[in-house]
Amino acid sequence: MLQNRTWLAFANRKRCRHADAIHNLGFVSWRMGRARFAIGDVVYLFMSDERCVRFKMVVTAANCKREDQAYWVTTPPNDITYKLELLEEYNGTELNETNLFDHGFSGGKSIQGPIYKNEKLLNYIKSKF
Repeated sequence: MLQNRTWLAFANRKRCRHADAIHNLGFVSWRMGRARFAIGDVVYLFMSDERCVRFKMVVTAANCKREDQAYWVTTPPNDITYKLELLEEYNGTELNETNLFDHGFSGGKSIQGPIYKNEKLLNYIKSKF
């Protein structure tokens, strides 16, 4: 049996008000494609405007119609998505970008990929939720 993976994804505030959607809907729609999520995977959202990890989400569905259009800053794409539901929100200051770098975060492309192989970073993020 495959074990669920843990991901770190970049929530771009210039494109979508993800935090508002999560607070109001309890979920966000996430484009299928580059991300290869599976039902049950955990996705931590790194917020572009706050430069920190703030939300712990779980993938609950795939091949869904986008349902968070009202929260988009730009024209929302009409694409097939994953549904990421809120598990927990972190309101502290220890998951900021500087602290993440101190625990194995490398920025850039690491934001849109699985972090299950980066045990140091994963354990640090998990310890704060």
